Amino acid sequence: MSQDTKDISYNDPLSPLSGWITGRVNQWEEHRNTNYLEKWDEYYRIWRGLWAIGDKTRHSENSKLISPATQQAVEATVSELEEAIFGREQWFDVRDDIADQNPQDVSIIRLNLQEDLERARVKDAICESLLNAAIYGTGIAKINVTEETQKVAKDSPIPNTLTSDTVVMENDVITVKVESLTPKEFVIDPTAKTIKEALGVAQIVIKPRYEIIEGITNGLYEDKPLGSYDKMDLGFDEENSSVSTDDDKVKITEYWGRVPVKFLDAKKDDNLGEQFDYDEDELVEAVVVIANDNVVLKATRNPYMMGDRPFVSYQHDRVPNKFWGRGIAEKGYNPQKALDAELRARIDALALTVHPMMAMDATRLPRGVKFDVKAGKTILTNGDPRQTLMPLNFGNIANSTFTEASELERMVQMGTGAMDSANSNFSNPRNSTASGMSMLQAASIKRQKRTIMNFQENFLIPLIEKAAWRYIQFNPERYPTGDYKFQAYSSMGIMAKELEMTQMIQLLSMTQQGTPPFAMLLMSIFENSSMSNREEMKLALAQM
Repeated sequence: MSQDTKDISYNDPLSPLSGWITGRVNQWEEHRNTNYLEKWDEYYRIWRGLWAIGDKTRHSENSKLISPATQQAVEATVSELEEAIFGREQWFDVRDDIADQNPQDVSIIRLNLQEDLERARVKDAICESLLNAAIYGTGIAKINVTEETQKVAKDSPIPNTLTSDTVVMENDVITVKVESLTPKEFVIDPTAKTIKEALGVAQIVIKPRYEIIEGITNGLYEDKPLGSYDKMDLGFDEENSSVSTDDDKVKITEYWGRVPVKFLDAKKDDNLGEQFDYDEDELVEAVVVIANDNVVLKATRNPYMMGDRPFVSYQHDRVPNKFWGRGIAEKGYNPQKALDAELRARIDALALTVHPMMAMDATRLPRGVKFDVKAGKTILTNGDPRQTLMPLNFGNIANSTFTEASELERMVQMGTGAMDSANSNFSNPRNSTASGMSMLQAASIKRQKRTIMNFQENFLIPLIEKAAWRYIQFNPERYPTGDYKFQAYSSMGIMAKELEMTQMIQLLSMTQQGTPPFAMLLMSIFENSSMSNREEMKLALAQM
């Protein structure tokens, strides 16, 4: 896939911009695929429970069993994070400048922003990004701005009558949508640690041709021949499929980053030279859409008022000085492979100990007999059957494999920090005690809080800021300009709530009824509960 940058960039006089971008994006993509793609595919298979021939732990292995330990760790961790982030109705807050004496405008902005984000199903995209981060190590999302037609049913009075009719009113509204990306769709300058400091980033996807034709018809893209899809392996195909032909596909590279001004503003007849010099040529933030690595469908300066790139990302577990992080599948990889080897060896050995096998003297069998063992079958032998046939028994499977499997499951829990990983009580006696369970829960909660803080600082708050900037720019009537500060809320996950509820109930039993501490503890218990009438109970307690 790698090609010399000068050959790509400057031998095509009709498209110097596409050559400059494609040469660099191809190198970045090759660096990503060489270092990460093989492991990402294996993490995905472990999470899905899909077996491949390269997953064999030994040459004679026949079983294809994959232990669900990592699957359970991923799902348990993601569910805890979702509960902690979206456990409350208000999952983010907007604050104004301290000098502003009118807090009403900020309250209206927050309510409008939360309503619009929920209408655009942003929560679902954030949850998908959490899942991608748990599997691959990095969660990536893209903020898109679209104009949609919203239909509303209203009553319209019929003239000269006392009746009305129901009509459908159509309104054009600006919608900010969030699209979750897998790491296979995203390419970044490998020398950068964040999206902001990179020379550029790109989203590479395969789209149906009709969608690009519609974009050309609507004026979104320039009217140019799209060329042909070159059957490049982008790592997206999970199964072999021949339903769609190559004529129906278009490879789209959407580049956001710095490009030379002379290439961006060049006309067809301009002589741009053969080289780019960082000392002489100026770079400017732009967005460029390239079809099939050659045709520039769109090339313009960054259209957003803040000049930011519409991507946010975070690492599930930080890897210093790297953009790509470490996920649940990577942290539990080694014990998962050992557990799979243990279980597959047990299944293979089980076939030898359970299914009947016979040893025989081939010289005493009748000619042409196909020997097999079946219930009720008569076996013919030449001579005494007791001297001709002998059953084979390879013994029994050692019971120690159960203990070894449970210890490997415990190691998955150690590596991932997922409390819900299958952790047998007999693997460690402390797990069956109340204090031992509290210690395990506390350790898991601390690791999840670390992930939540990283998620909020690098993903959630920048995402809400970019969404608010888009609404302020494209819908100023609903979102007036202001110096707003954003703050994300995170409640406790299910395990943290249960642990804190147990502690508060123990304190409540040692507190005298009717005293202020007793009322405060009771109020805290209701706040952490999941009862449907929680707010009514808190209001009744406050009145008491």
